[in-house]
Amino acid sequence: MKSDCKFLILDVDGTLIGHGAYPSQRVTDAVKAAQAKGVTVALGTGRASEACYHLLRHLDLNGLHIFFDGAAVVEWPSNEIIALRALPPRATERIIALAREYDLFLEIYAHDFYFIERDNELAQHQRQKLQLNPLITDLTSLVDRVKVVKAQLLAADDAQKKRAEIVSAQMEGYCKMAWSFDPSNGIYFANAINSSASKGSALQDLVDYIGGDISQTMTIGDSYNDLNIFEIANTKIAMGHAPDVLKELADWIAPSVNDDGVAVAIEKFILS
Repeated sequence: MKSDCKFLILDVDGTLIGHGAYPSQRVTDAVKAAQAKGVTVALGTGRASEACYHLLRHLDLNGLHIFFDGAAVVEWPSNEIIALRALPPRATERIIALAREYDLFLEIYAHDFYFIERDNELAQHQRQKLQLNPLITDLTSLVDRVKVVKAQLLAADDAQKKRAEIVSAQMEGYCKMAWSFDPSNGIYFANAINSSASKGSALQDLVDYIGGDISQTMTIGDSYNDLNIFEIANTKIAMGHAPDVLKELADWIAPSVNDDGVAVAIEKFILS
C-alpha cells in the first residue's frame, strides 16, 4: 500500500509514548525524519495542550495540533486557539456531582490549566505522566467562572471502571463521553467533551485551516477515541495493542507502543 502522506496525526498515550513522559529515541528520530521530508506532523490527543508542551518542544512540532479529544485545535508555539468547543456548564456541574457520588477521581481542564479536588496516587501519577502540576480547588467553584474544555474521569481498576461506566451513561444528553485506555499503566480515561467535538471533526478543521486535502492524511492511534478520526483520515494505522474495533477500520496494524510501532509505520509508509 502506497501512501501520499502530507499530514501525519499522532495519538499520544499508547501510541507516541508508552511508559514514561517521552517517546523512545527510535520514534523521536522517525518523527523528525518525516518532518525533514516535508510531512506536517501534528498531535491528535485527548490530552490538554499544556500536557503536551514537553512533547512539542522535544519533537520540534511547530504548527496546529488537536487536543482535548478534538474539542480544541491549537497552534504551537503561539498557543493561539484556532477552534474551541467548550463543555456546557451544566455538563461540568453534572459530572462533578456524579464523580463525588461514585467516588471517582476527576480532573477539570481549561485551555491552560487543570484542576483537581483531592490529591491522591492518581494525581501523583498524572503529575509525572503529564509533566504538570494541577491546581487543587473546589471544582464546583469553576462552573461559572472558567471555560471548561474537558472533564476527565480516571479508573485504575475494574471497580472504578464500572462506576465510571455508570457515570458515563448518566452523562448522556449533557455531552459526549470519549473513552481511552493507557496500556502502560492500565488506566481508563472517560473524557467529557462538547457533543460536537471529535478528533475527526478537528482533523477536518486542521486540514481546512492549513489548506490541504484530507486524502493526504495519515493517522496512527490505539484506542476508542480514535474511531472517528479513523473514519475521516485517508490512511489509518492501528497500534498492535489497539482494540479489535479500531483494527477493523485500519489499513495496517503496527507493532505495539513498546515495540516502537509509530517508528515502524513512519519508516514503512513515509521514509521508504
